[in-house]
Amino acid sequence: MAIPKVQYLDNLRVTATLAVLLIHSAANVLLNFGKIPDSAWWFANLYNGGFRYAVPIFVMLSGALLLPREEEIGSFFKKSFLRIIVPFLFYNIIFTVFNWQVRQSGRPQSLTWIFNQFFDGASYHFWYIYMIVGVYLFIPIIGAWVRQAPESHLQFFLGMWLVTILFDNPHFPGLSLPVKLPYFTGYLGYLVLGFYLAKHSFSRILAWSLFLIGTLWTMQGTYVQSLEDGKFYGLLYANFSPSVVMSTAGLFMLFKSYEGTIPGTARFRDWVSSYSYGIYLIHIIVLFYLVKIKIYGAMWHPSIGIPLTAFTCLLISGAIVWVLRKIPGMKYLAG
Repeated sequence: MAIPKVQYLDNLRVTATLAVLLIHSAANVLLNFGKIPDSAWWFANLYNGGFRYAVPIFVMLSGALLLPREEEIGSFFKKSFLRIIVPFLFYNIIFTVFNWQVRQSGRPQSLTWIFNQFFDGASYHFWYIYMIVGVYLFIPIIGAWVRQAPESHLQFFLGMWLVTILFDNPHFPGLSLPVKLPYFTGYLGYLVLGFYLAKHSFSRILAWSLFLIGTLWTMQGTYVQSLEDGKFYGLLYANFSPSVVMSTAGLFMLFKSYEGTIPGTARFRDWVSSYSYGIYLIHIIVLFYLVKIKIYGAMWHPSIGIPLTAFTCLLISGAIVWVLRKIPGMKYLAG
C-alpha cells in the first residue's frame, strides 16, 4: 500500500530539508562567535538556531505517516530496507571513495578504516540514518500500540517524555531525577508526537506561541550563554532541548492548521519532497565543492551568503538525484 500524500506533511518535509541545508551552510559562521561582529553572527544564529526543528520534524513525519498504517511486519521491513538502507549504502560508498581520494589523498587504507566507514558512517550527517533505522525497528510495535491506545495513554506517554526532556536530559545533568526514565526518552517521543499531533487540531495562537517562544528561547539563550562562556554555546541547539521541542511541536501544528501551499510553488514543493532523502544523503559533498568555488555562508554578509549557499546546494543536490534516477537500474539507489 502506497503512503497517501498529505499536503501539509509534504510542506513540512520540504521545510525540514531546507532547514538541514541552512543549518549546515551556517555552521562555520556560527562557530566564529566572538571573532566576527555580532550583527553578522546573529544571522548565523537565525539560520541555524532558528531551524533546529529539521531532524525532529523528519522523525515526526515518520510517526504521522507510518504509525497509523497496519502492515505485515515482513512487508514493512522489506519496503523500509529498499527505501532507507539501500540508498544509504550507495551514498556511503560514494563518501568512502571521496574520503579516500580527497580527504586521505588516495593513500592506502586498512581494512579497519574501511570497516569504520560503514560501521560509523562515512560522513558525520549519516548519524541520522543509524538513528532512524533504530526508530523504524520499533515502528511495528509502537504502531500496534498507538492505534489501539486510549487517548489518555498517549497523553501519559508524551507527558512522561516531556518530563525526561525537562528533568532527565543528558544535555542538562543538573536537572537529573533520582528516578530513571530511559523507556520514555529519545526519538520515539518525536515519533509518537507526530502521530498524536496529526490526529488533533490546535489553535493557531497556541501553535504560533510554541513556535515563536521556542525559537526565540533557542537563539537568545544561545547568545546569552555564549557571551558568558566567551565561545559558542550549543546545548540549546540539541534536538532534545526544551526550546527545540517547543518550536518543533509549534511548527508541526502551524503547518497542519495552514493546510495550503504558497501559490505557484506546488511543483517546486513536490520536486523537493520527492528528492528530499537523496538531497540529504549527498548534500555534504555538494557543500564541500561549493566552498572550492567560493560559495559558502561567509562569502558575503551571512544574511545573504547562508541562504544563497543553501539554495544553491539544494538545486545541485536535487539535480544530482534527478540525473541518477534517470539512469536505468538506479531508481532504488538514488534516494
